[in-house]
Order: sequence, then C-alpha cells, then structure tokens
Amino acid sequence: WLSLIESEIIPRLVEAHRAPGGNRSQPAAIYSGDVESFALTLLDPSREPAELLLAAYCERGVPLDAIYLDLFAPAARLLGDMWLVDQCNFSQVTLGLWRIRGMMHELSPSFHASSTGIQPQRSAERRILLATLPGQQHTLGLSVLSEFFRRDGWIALCIPSPEPGLTQSTLSGHWFDVFALSASMDSEIGDLEKTIRAARKTSQNPRLVVLVGGPLFLRNPELCDMIGADGTAADAPSALQLAARLVQVQQDVRLN
Repeated sequence: WLSLIESEIIPRLVEAHRAPGGNRSQPAAIYSGDVESFALTLLDPSREPAELLLAAYCERGVPLDAIYLDLFAPAARLLGDMWLVDQCNFSQVTLGLWRIRGMMHELSPSFHASSTGIQPQRSAERRILLATLPGQQHTLGLSVLSEFFRRDGWIALCIPSPEPGLTQSTLSGHWFDVFALSASMDSEIGDLEKTIRAARKTSQNPRLVVLVGGPLFLRNPELCDMIGADGTAADAPSALQLAARLVQVQQDVRLN
C-alpha cells in the first residue's frame, strides 16, 4: 500500500486539484472511492499509508469539515460492514477505528480553529450530553458530533458506550440543555424509549431537549416521534441547528 500511495494515488490527487480548468473557487470533496481507499489503508499493518492518504486529501483542498463528516465517519461504517461480511477481522476493525481517533485528535486544534463566522452572543453557556446505549460498539460518529458542538461553543460531554445507569446519573447530577442519543440497530428501539423516559424523569432540566441520530434514524427517521424524542438530524451541521433552535424554544417558554 505504501508504495502504491506514494507512486500513484497521491500524485493523481494533487494533479487533479491543480489541473487547469477546474473550479478552484469550490473546495474539493470526498468521493465514495476516496472512502474505500482510505478504509483499506486503515487495515494496513503500518499506519503510514492511511496518514499519507489523509495528507493527500488535505493537499487536494478538502476542508476539515468534509474530512470529519465525509471521510472519517463513512470509513468507520465501511470497516464495520467489511467485518460483517468477513472481509476483515475484529482486531483489524478495532485498529482502524483507533487510527481514525488518533487522526481526529491530531487534527482537533486545526478543526476548532477552522470555524467560520462569529459565534452568536448567548446569555448563558449551552451544555449537551452525548451518549449511546450501554454496550454499543459504533461510537465514532458520536465523537465526531461532539467535536462540532464544541467548536460551536457548547460544553459537550461525550459518553460512548456508558455503563448502565451512567447517563441518568449524569443528567440528575448536572444541568444539560440537550441529551443526544445515537443508535444503530433496530433491536435498540425499546431500550432507547426507556432511556429517554428515564432521562426526562431524572434530569435536572425539566425541559430537557432530547435528540436522536445515527444509522437507525437515517433509515427510519419516523422512529424519533415514536420513542419520545424531540428531533433527529442527518448530520452534525443539521444537529447543531436543530439543537440551538429547540433550546431557544424552551428558553422562550420559560420566559413566558
């Protein structure tokens, strides 16, 4: 992989970015083939191929928002799909996800510095608790979402795969404006409903906003109303807008 990336893939990516006639005013994008190539390099025994490919995408002009949303998260899902059909083993998937998290950590300062525009003035800080159900293995998307909220000025606490009862005790012990739950499988629907009901009962905030997301709700967004949540969003920017709007509605209700 290393020699292939250095000799063929990176030169093609850079040349495509610099090619005359291309629309240089538009940022470069991540395509499905990019995700597949990146996911495969994550399975390599060496970390260098994935790091070189990531550097090539950045050199091509892909913004960090797209790296997080269109490369990291889809590559993680693809690794999971490959494991389900026995194209790789669990150890390889674990290593690949660990490498993505390492890249996110390294890019985090630049990502937070890349915020566009001026954050609106707020009368008080906003707090969000992000979690999955206990035992959930698909947690990278939740980590990506928390990065977007932090960059927008929220106090974000992310608890991937919590111990049973931890989210409820956290909500009862601390004030949060929003509780965000991520889910992947149909088998989680019943537990999601119970978790949301318990969250509303134990939360310090009597008007807690509950958002849901993840692959389960991408497939069936109508489940949001069925389990008692306030809303769902397909991606991080949409979740930010929805959370801010619903929190503002709750504040207006309290004032009136």
